[in-house]
Amino acid sequence: MPSVQYSHQRQQELQKYYTELTEKINHLRTKAVIEAGASVHYQLKNELKEAEKERDRVEKQLQAIENERIQTQLFQLNYKDQALLFRKFLEKRRRIGSFLVHGSPEHGQIFLLKRFLQAIPYNSTETYPIEFHLRSKALKTDITAFWRRLGREIGVENLSSPDEIAKGVIVQLQTQHIILVFHDVDCFIEEDLQTLICDFWRRLVNLAKEKLPPDNESFLLMFLVAHDDCASTWKINFANQLDSVWEPHTPIRLPMIECLSDQVLATWIDNAIDILPTTVTEEIDYTVRGILKNTKGVPERVFAEIFNLCGCNWEEEEVRWLEL
Repeated sequence: MPSVQYSHQRQQELQKYYTELTEKINHLRTKAVIEAGASVHYQLKNELKEAEKERDRVEKQLQAIENERIQTQLFQLNYKDQALLFRKFLEKRRRIGSFLVHGSPEHGQIFLLKRFLQAIPYNSTETYPIEFHLRSKALKTDITAFWRRLGREIGVENLSSPDEIAKGVIVQLQTQHIILVFHDVDCFIEEDLQTLICDFWRRLVNLAKEKLPPDNESFLLMFLVAHDDCASTWKINFANQLDSVWEPHTPIRLPMIECLSDQVLATWIDNAIDILPTTVTEEIDYTVRGILKNTKGVPERVFAEIFNLCGCNWEEEEVRWLEL
């Protein structure tokens, strides 16, 4: 994501260019009325068409920057407890860890995950998460299928053993992050999730701890994403906090994502007063009541409501926002 300073500068440049194009279009329209010659009129018509096309392009760029500004601000809304725990993990200079991201449907699990990914320190080699979609029929919920998928993603031969694939992961960790994301782990029965943790994740962790030097800067992370609250019923050995006895083979169960309260929403709007339009910030209590009435505080519905209140089109942006 571009820096705030760069985005603001770019927005100013585009806004100036947009104004110049508008003035040019108005001038051409006036000139087209005055000029009588057919050839001149044809030329002016083409110039006008090109100027309007260019202005439309600039308008889309301006809207994209505005969308980005709102998205950046929305990253600060909610998830305080989860973000603090992940920040603690980073500040302790941990490099290996697994996290359960969970909540009811439409609670913005992917939005929170994107926030985590942006918080990970920059690595000179661009890193993309390796995603496992457990609702997909193409990806069976068995460990060998996960090893094969991981092997393909890191360039290890398809028939390689889990040990060979794990060694390939260690080689890549010398220069880049490895980030694994298992979507919809609520599709798992509890025993299968336990197998994933013990036979897949623990093998990677043990080999990484054995082979990587203490000063290695790359991250080995696994995120387990659940879209219902079934995690509260699992009898799996999760850690609920990052303390002195925690070991990276044990996944950390982040606090469950809750609905947004009026206090959280009002505080966020107040802090975003320089970004949001005055139609949102002028009567904060009134705005908050309206948002919660329409959304019941469900995070993704709140994001959509705020986005639309800001004059942006949520439907056009939803896929980009809620996918990694």
